[in-house]
Amino acid sequence: MKSFQILIAILFLTSCTHKNSKEETNKYADQFKKDFFEYTGDYTWAFDLMGGEQVSTHILYQDSIVYTMTGKVYSTNYTMKKLSYEKDKGKWIGEDENGIVYVLFFKEKTDSTLTFYKHKCKTNGLEEALNFGVPPPDATGDHGWNSYALDGNDNRDILPISGSFVNAESKIVISDSVLSIDEKEVRKISYHSGERRWVGKYQDQYLQVFFKNLETKDSIKSSTTWFTDAEEMYNTKYNTISNWEIYARQ
Repeated sequence: MKSFQILIAILFLTSCTHKNSKEETNKYADQFKKDFFEYTGDYTWAFDLMGGEQVSTHILYQDSIVYTMTGKVYSTNYTMKKLSYEKDKGKWIGEDENGIVYVLFFKEKTDSTLTFYKHKCKTNGLEEALNFGVPPPDATGDHGWNSYALDGNDNRDILPISGSFVNAESKIVISDSVLSIDEKEVRKISYHSGERRWVGKYQDQYLQVFFKNLETKDSIKSSTTWFTDAEEMYNTKYNTISNWEIYARQ
């Protein structure tokens, strides 16, 4: 576990990321959109990772966004100054104090939540941000779309499906907190809706389950894999999975 935490910190701190310059800002300034940014407030998303809680907070202002992440795996804070906002697409572009460019997309605001997608432009900075299109609703890259709660309300991800499902090979009994498979009751460590990833632990093994079609009620399409190494497990991504299986509701 300790090695995994150190690895994550090193990847965040040392990853090579393009830094924007004043010359680049001037070069692309005529492509910036100047729509009024209508969202304000403190939006928080809490999730479990490696047995500890991580809290991601975006404080939205009309001209900037302040970001903080706290938790034992990784912590950071920075302010992104707004460069562009295109209301029709919900597309916001900004840069932090170090010239690192981010693009965010906002949608589905309610009285207590706001859903958004965040991409760090590591390769081409502003050019990358301007060319980055609206992600599809089921996108899993960049941790996918996540729902943030207004003013610190709890908005922890809950697996939106439950029940017994079977195929020719096995049976799965699903709930948010426990997943039973092959007569093993696996206790939840985390569920990440943006990545469609549920993780649990049984004795000294980890079970990772990716879900493809949580919108349907009569069946599920999922991928289940056992791991003994948590680091290896969390390094796998949704778009690399090939062992999908279909289960029918029992």
